[in-house]
Amino acid sequence: MDDPLLEVLSRIAPGTALREAIDNIIRAKTGALIIIGGEPDIDEDCEGGFRLDVPFHHQFVYELAKMDGAILLDQDMHRIRKANVELIPKKYATSAETGMRHRTAERIAKTRNATIIAVSERRSVVTIYKGQSRYVLHDLSYILTKATSALASLGRYDRLFRSVVRRLSEDETEGLVPLADVVEALRRGYIALSIRREINRYVVELGRDGHLIDLQLEEYPDIFRDWTWIWKDYQAEEASVPSPVILEAAAWSQETWGNRLGYDRIDYRIEPRGYRLLHSLRLPEPVIDELIGEYHTLVQMRQASLDELLQIPGVGPQRARGIWLALHDTATESNF
Repeated sequence: MDDPLLEVLSRIAPGTALREAIDNIIRAKTGALIIIGGEPDIDEDCEGGFRLDVPFHHQFVYELAKMDGAILLDQDMHRIRKANVELIPKKYATSAETGMRHRTAERIAKTRNATIIAVSERRSVVTIYKGQSRYVLHDLSYILTKATSALASLGRYDRLFRSVVRRLSEDETEGLVPLADVVEALRRGYIALSIRREINRYVVELGRDGHLIDLQLEEYPDIFRDWTWIWKDYQAEEASVPSPVILEAAAWSQETWGNRLGYDRIDYRIEPRGYRLLHSLRLPEPVIDELIGEYHTLVQMRQASLDELLQIPGVGPQRARGIWLALHDTATESNF
């Protein structure tokens, strides 16, 4: 799943040159406003200062931050373009920040394709602005504590998701599945995916200190594909598969989940199409699409004979036998 802040956090993680510059600025209590990228449009918002165009070095950034103006870096952070610059944001850009430095940073981020880093002079707080996103860097010990807690929560919701998926599989053998069970699987999976996304952000923010958290995260296989296949199995014809990254569905009711799937009531019983089962057999995507295009649901697919399965493009004798066995709840072959 894409996270617009991950790339930004990776650039200022512990061990990077820019993070060293920021740490030096915090220790010196000088504050700073650092602009990454946005050229050439960002130049329209600049007044005064002086052009440098020199290679990037963390010590240069630290020394330049002793002046009041902004420091402009190129998109790749190879060069320091300008320093001691006064930024004039667009009048229509709004900000909820109170300090002048942070207000300017937020307004510039909303109108330019740039990453803005504001280092507070008095509070030693580092705030990152990218588009509409705002993120405050925390102390590393605080992040480690949060990451450890998040891993425990991920383990719990991973187990809950897999238990309700097993219940779905049992329901699918009978043909019709309660929509409420589908919604519960999607809801629990969404929470697990959200926690995983949060941990990924912690790992990136920790930089060289995040490898132990990353190793623990690998113990929980990513359920993104399983979640997507469940949605495709049960969505109404007019619905589409969303990205769980943009759903913001933590507080959704069962009825809202059902509406997003394309149903007006939660008490439906629906037939799965078979995406999740067929993907578990490691079949190629085109073969899965051919099978579902031909039979539409698992119930109709179960009624097909071996000879009929062999007529589907891409399904040879070995695959046909494996599909037939899986559809009839007998031992399956895992590699085709």
